[in-house]
Amino acid sequence: KCSTGELEDDITCSVCQELFKDPVTLTCGHNFCCECVCEYWKEKTSQSCPSCSADSVTSDLITNQTLRNIVEIYKKEGKKFKVQSESICNEHEEKLKLYCLEDQEAICIICQISRKHENHKFLPIEEAAQEFKEELNNSLKPFEEKIAELIEKYRGNLMNIHDKAEKTEKQIKEDFVKLHQFLYEEEKNLLTDLKQEKEEKEQKMRAMEESIVQDQTSVSKMIKDIQQKMDVEDQIFL
Repeated sequence: KCSTGELEDDITCSVCQELFKDPVTLTCGHNFCCECVCEYWKEKTSQSCPSCSADSVTSDLITNQTLRNIVEIYKKEGKKFKVQSESICNEHEEKLKLYCLEDQEAICIICQISRKHENHKFLPIEEAAQEFKEELNNSLKPFEEKIAELIEKYRGNLMNIHDKAEKTEKQIKEDFVKLHQFLYEEEKNLLTDLKQEKEEKEQKMRAMEESIVQDQTSVSKMIKDIQQKMDVEDQIFL
C-alpha cells in the first residue's frame, strides 16, 4: 500500500511531531519549528541541537523558507493525491476507470450512475493522473531553482570575502615595507587580525552553504520519492 508517510516524515518537526510551523535550520543542518527549539532551549542549561546535541545559539537560527513553502504545498495539495489501495471497486467489484473530481476518488462505471455521485464531474483515470502529475511537477520546479540560486549567491559572497581579504593583505604589506622598523609589530598584529576575520567570515559562509546543500539534498530526495510514486499505475497513484 502506497502512502505519503515518507514525505510527511521529512516535513515533520522531531520535537512536536507535527508538520513544521515557521521552520528554522540550525548550523548543524537540522530543522525544527522555531517555537519548538526555543522552548526546548528554555528547559536546558545550554543551547544545543535536540537531534545531535551540536552547540548552537539563537542568533544562528536561519529561517528555512524553502521548507516552509513545501509544507504549505503539502497541506494545500495533499488532498488531491489520496491513494487507492486496490484497482477494483470494493462495493461493485468493477475495475476503477473514472476519477470523481468532487469526491477526489477513483470510481467504477456503476459508481458513476449511483446517487452518491449524481451530478458530479468525472475524468478518465489516465487523464486525471496526468493532470495531477503535471501540477505537482510544476510545483516542485521553483524550489530546485531557488536552492541553486541561493547556493550560487553564497558561493559568490565567499569569493568576494576571499578576494577582498587578499587585496587588503597585499596593501598592508606594501604600506609596511615603507615604514620604519619600530612599526614591524603593528604590521604583524594587523595581518593577524585580518587573517582571523577572513577565516571567521569564510567559516560562516561555508556553514551557510553547507546548510543550503543539506536542504537541497533533502528536497531532492523528497522530489525523487514523489516522482517515483508517480511512476506507479494510475489507479494506485490516485
